Amino acid sequence: MHNKKSRRGFTLIELLVVITIIAVLVSLLLPAVQQAREAARRTQCRNNLKQLGLALHNYHTAQQVFPPGYVDRNGDPNRTPDQDQGSGWAWTSFLLPHLDQGNVYNQINFNVTIGVGANSQIAQQSLPMCLCPSDIDQQPFAVYDSTFSNPVTTLAYSNYVACSGWVECFAGAGGNPQPDGDADGPTGVYGPAGVGMFYRNSKTSAARVRDGLSNTIAVGERISLQAPSTWTGAYPGGRCPAWRAALPPVPFAPPPGLAYDNADWGEAFVLSHCNANHLPNSDYPIYDPDTYHSRHSGGANFLFGDGSVRFISSYVNGATYQALSTVGGAEVVGEY
Repeated sequence: MHNKKSRRGFTLIELLVVITIIAVLVSLLLPAVQQAREAARRTQCRNNLKQLGLALHNYHTAQQVFPPGYVDRNGDPNRTPDQDQGSGWAWTSFLLPHLDQGNVYNQINFNVTIGVGANSQIAQQSLPMCLCPSDIDQQPFAVYDSTFSNPVTTLAYSNYVACSGWVECFAGAGGNPQPDGDADGPTGVYGPAGVGMFYRNSKTSAARVRDGLSNTIAVGERISLQAPSTWTGAYPGGRCPAWRAALPPVPFAPPPGLAYDNADWGEAFVLSHCNANHLPNSDYPIYDPDTYHSRHSGGANFLFGDGSVRFISSYVNGATYQALSTVGGAEVVGEY
């Protein structure tokens, strides 16, 4: 007769202890994993902006100027974007040959408005180097007309928009910002000295950036939670909603609503402004779509005119942030 050896398993209490220990370890490790992933995404975002910076300088080498903020037959610098006529193609579209996207560039008819006819399919094409991996909603979006009653086209999303200066883009899109009731910022320089590197039909050369390319913001981040933006261009007569104006924000939601009550015009799809009242990642709710905001904690990545990429904190000195947006304001820039 053989004696059977007893086989002892886990008791219920021991099993619960093991599960608790595993849960504690996971809770300790998960934030570290998430931080590591966000660090990688933030690095990729910086690399995207670096690519755009190299493309900007390659374009400048070939053309002796940086590309226009967007092109339009509205050539009067004093006329506001609600009077734009098209075609609207913007700064990123002119960089495509320098971003290994020559096949996309060659399909564009730059004489025809973005999102119209044969350009409609091209205008919906997403470009990887224009998408920050930290953002989550990056699908093409519908553009509505001035009455918000009809979608007039669909545009591809982009997280990177060019800087038009310190005045809100509606007042500064023509390249000659003047004081008006919509400036929405502290006192600053106006006219050519108050403008940024990019605006409607701009032809900014490196020599014109008198404040220095290393002291001038060229491009920054905007997320879908804030407002729609695109690499394609400024659709004439289209409206750019301020999705963050709604509580809670509902990106890609159709009209009506607070987002459309506070909508800007087509220039805001490709341009943003910086001033002391609109710091990066600040203002909630915010009623202006043409500002900078990222999903990175504490601030946003910015491409400067010299091709460098720097992270600007949400707590940056407002006067410094505003000074960085203009090409010839002759402001003294502090630490940031």
